[in-house]
Amino acid sequence: MKLILVRHGETVWNAERRLQGHADAPLSERGIDQARRAARFFAEGPAPAHVVTSDLSRARRTAEILGFADVATDERLREMDLGEWTGRLIDEIETSDRGTYREWRLGSYTPPRGETWRQFCDRIGAAIEEALHEQDGDVVIVAHEGVVRASCDILLGLPPSSLSPVAPAALTIFDIDRSARPHKARLVAHNIAPMPGDLRARGLDHSPV
Repeated sequence: MKLILVRHGETVWNAERRLQGHADAPLSERGIDQARRAARFFAEGPAPAHVVTSDLSRARRTAEILGFADVATDERLREMDLGEWTGRLIDEIETSDRGTYREWRLGSYTPPRGETWRQFCDRIGAAIEEALHEQDGDVVIVAHEGVVRASCDILLGLPPSSLSPVAPAALTIFDIDRSARPHKARLVAHNIAPMPGDLRARGLDHSPV
């Protein structure tokens, strides 16, 4: 079976380089277009056996545009809780707390009152395990960049420092062997961006979650 992860399309806060975490912001017009382009992947293939999204509206709206309306939601698939960084501009953080944003992107720093990388991976891992449980076909999860990065750590042992930012509405695909405990996974594709130009954005700091 395949596990297909889709990051939500760009939001208005993404465009402002403002961190969201558990806060929510609507998709931008560009984000809607990104999701529409990503929908072509699903329109040309068999329907998945199961679709689940984060309960935040940016993920649910992306799922609707992909062609998945009225699907299950799971609050455990929310983005990482950023604590006191929620709603802050990346430029402000880089000016006031130099180096901490990059360290957070690399998984080695936790924002004040925020969620640690290990806490985050624990809840994402539990949500993935439940989504895969007793499914006979492919599973689609529509969520957030952090969820994709955590999945790579959980399933493949790839830490954040080994991964580039995930583009808006990009797809990441794993082959899953459910007969193994824990599940064995193989990476089929990572960061398939519906707008390839998004992959040329600058470095580790380009992609507010």
